Amino acid sequence: MKTDSALDSPFGHVGLGGMFRSSRTRRPGEVNLKSCGLLHRSAAEFHAATLSHIDPIEVLSYPVYDETYALAAEYLGVNTDMLVLTSGSDPGLGLLVRAFPAAKRIVLHTPNFEGWSKFAVIAGATLDPVPPSAHTGQFQFTDLLDRLGQGPPAFVVLTQPHSYTGQVHTAAEIEELAYQVGRHGSLLVLDTAYLAFTEGGEDLVRGVVGLPHVVRVNSFSKSHGLSGARIAALALHPTRANNLFDLDPEGTISGVALALLRAALAEPAVFDTIQAEVRRLRELFAALIDESPFGWRARPSGGNFVTFDAPEPAAIAAAHAYLQQHGVITRDLSGLPGLTAAIRIAVADEAIMFRVVDLLTAWHREST
Repeated sequence: MKTDSALDSPFGHVGLGGMFRSSRTRRPGEVNLKSCGLLHRSAAEFHAATLSHIDPIEVLSYPVYDETYALAAEYLGVNTDMLVLTSGSDPGLGLLVRAFPAAKRIVLHTPNFEGWSKFAVIAGATLDPVPPSAHTGQFQFTDLLDRLGQGPPAFVVLTQPHSYTGQVHTAAEIEELAYQVGRHGSLLVLDTAYLAFTEGGEDLVRGVVGLPHVVRVNSFSKSHGLSGARIAALALHPTRANNLFDLDPEGTISGVALALLRAALAEPAVFDTIQAEVRRLRELFAALIDESPFGWRARPSGGNFVTFDAPEPAAIAAAHAYLQQHGVITRDLSGLPGLTAAIRIAVADEAIMFRVVDLLTAWHREST
């Protein structure tokens, strides 16, 4: 029997209009210092060599995961049964909020990774943002706990180091946060995308990873230059890991992505050297801008970027636009909580960073 009541079908739901379709673009010759990928010449050369020698079986056959799990577990200092590989941290976090559907609140510092707004929509959850201290401009873990205590169990997000300012929390702060989150019946999500660029960073989180109420989310985009490969790992208690495996987390990981990650993790000295070089350039770049006549001041950073505060937003907007006109994309943070007039600039290799210094010098000269 024919019917015209298509809206009665479970497939008649219109949805959100495809709100998460990517609109990312790339112009030839453009240098993206906004997304904070590892744009270092040595990383590029390493991956080019790997790609030139990848066994075609990685493309012709379905992926095999065991060797990658073993190397990732060694890198993160956990057992393999505590790891879940995903095709980037975005899908991993999306799986995480779907794995625990009863949690309808996400408590996090703001500003933060924009993806959390997406994950809240996916989970039907509410974002509960906590701004930095009005007195110090710093993010306080105690503010997260105060907000957590005002409602039911929640995902509590701590980015270590912080993705907008580079602020690093101490091991004692993280351990106290984890303890209190567990007492509340909530789940602590540690986003460690930038931790490889924090001196002694692993020691700051080692004491809590593996606890039943803690999940570490580690993208390899920043640390190993694999943004385009889309590969990440979640480290969590084996019981919690099984919650994610119930949702088929590995299904979208390609054999080529696994091969690229295996090659990178099998040569730790290569990326230790690159990460150390980025830390050195970060401090040099910050010092050069601090000493310039711009009036900008660098915030201490544990990431592969520097966030600068300026006297007024107009100067940041003008510098940001000037850099963009010359093919360098940065992140204007002005107007976000705790960031009245600020810009974030990722650290690439030496040639790129000196080019940025020269461009900013030219901008200042032309604008005065």
